[in-house]
Amino acid sequence: MILLQRLNQLRYQKPLGIRLLAAILLCSSAITLIATGTQLWLDYRYELSAIDERLQQIETSSLNSLSNSLWEISPAQIQVQLDGLHQLPDIRYLEISSQYGDYYSAGTRPEEGPIVERNYNLSHQGADGTVFPVGDLTLVISLDEVYRRLTDKVLVILASQGIKTFLVSIFILTIFHRLITQHLGTMASYARRLKLDQLDLPLVLKRNKKHRDDEISQVVDAMNSMRESMLHDMSKREDAERSLAKLNAELEQRVTDRTRELEERNTELHDTLETLRATQRQLVESKKLAALGGLVAGVAHEINTPIGIGFTAASFLSDQAKEYLQRHPDDELAATAEESSHLICQNLERAAQLVRAFKQVSVDQSSEQRRPFDLMQYMDEVLLSLKPRLKRCNPEININGPKQLLLDSYPGSYYQIFTNLILNSLLHGFENQRGGHIDIQIRHADNRVIIDYCDDGIGVPEGWHQKLFEPFMTTKRSQGCSGLGMHIAFNLVSQLLKGHIDSLPTEKGAHFRLDLPVEIDNPH
Repeated sequence: MILLQRLNQLRYQKPLGIRLLAAILLCSSAITLIATGTQLWLDYRYELSAIDERLQQIETSSLNSLSNSLWEISPAQIQVQLDGLHQLPDIRYLEISSQYGDYYSAGTRPEEGPIVERNYNLSHQGADGTVFPVGDLTLVISLDEVYRRLTDKVLVILASQGIKTFLVSIFILTIFHRLITQHLGTMASYARRLKLDQLDLPLVLKRNKKHRDDEISQVVDAMNSMRESMLHDMSKREDAERSLAKLNAELEQRVTDRTRELEERNTELHDTLETLRATQRQLVESKKLAALGGLVAGVAHEINTPIGIGFTAASFLSDQAKEYLQRHPDDELAATAEESSHLICQNLERAAQLVRAFKQVSVDQSSEQRRPFDLMQYMDEVLLSLKPRLKRCNPEININGPKQLLLDSYPGSYYQIFTNLILNSLLHGFENQRGGHIDIQIRHADNRVIIDYCDDGIGVPEGWHQKLFEPFMTTKRSQGCSGLGMHIAFNLVSQLLKGHIDSLPTEKGAHFRLDLPVEIDNPH
């Protein structure tokens, strides 16, 4: 107990010595274990070779005599021979069974533990060279004694090596303490006591003169030289600190002023950058959709004439086929021609309707009439004009805003925009079912009109908030929708009315926000 307390105290006072002792013990223990293992393996091989030699000796000297005794049927002689073999080292059990059913044994068969078992066939060779089998010999050798001898040897080796290793380690630790660790402790204590106001005291170790030129003395000299250098530098440092204090006072004020200016500039630049990015996105989107609208309108203009000619030709063919069928009612070719021309006329009529819708994509400002009007009153007129088309679904439409909001703009564009939005809610949001709510919030701020259009229908599909403003984008194409309503509304807002329209995500229904000027600048 006292030894453990002493080791625990040394662990904190002289950890370097304890680590050295632990390293020596670990290294010596590893070498001892390797050497012991090697010796144990060699001894084990030697014991096995001795057993093999003993078995070979039995094979060469005893098998023939046992075979002759069995041939001569001499039980007493057989038992004497078995007892003699049983006296050999490590042999625990022998057993002979003859061809005539006789049974002989010596010793006791081990029930457990490692064993080596050998079986031999006993035979007798007659005078004419004929071989007669006379029996079988079973021989069992136990390895318990071998393992016991090896265990005793291991214990002796480990005990002797452990004692030797411990004594050598203590001797090395003592020498290491006298030569190194006690002086390291003195230097550590000196370093802990050393302060800036105590640099005048040098480091001195109590050592013999013959050790004055080794590495520890060099460390002591280096520490004393460092102490003197610090004394020399402290005077320079004090002068520098006084200069720095004065300079820092000036710099702190300048840094504070510059930091405030940079923060103001950074805020302005950040706001300007966000504005430029938003404007860039809107311009790119407006230019792209305007170009698409111009392309669609141009294509519609170009295909209008061939569609008209095709419709005229198909109508003429239908009339001629009908006249011919009146004269020849059984003519199948004329019936086919009349039916085909009727189908052609129907599809060309549908194409003509699409062409008329395409032409609305191109916003022609010269065809619109600009005038002052009250938006709130005009919204009531829009709802009144849509009343016949709202009878089927009969949604509840609420318009909230100021009592009067005068605009100088194009009222016809507002009519077309809100007509497309409301009809889209009926067809896509409510799917032509009765009920539903539409809320239109109108507010005036900084010469701008902000309009939030919301319904509680099925909403805009995921990923369609930007695509729905592109031409021909619709989810109801099978129901006759052309996908041009929202594209026309986008072109009217961005091109003619000089504003913005966005589809905003919402948990339920659809939400569109229009940002429009109160007064549009004269383009001329």
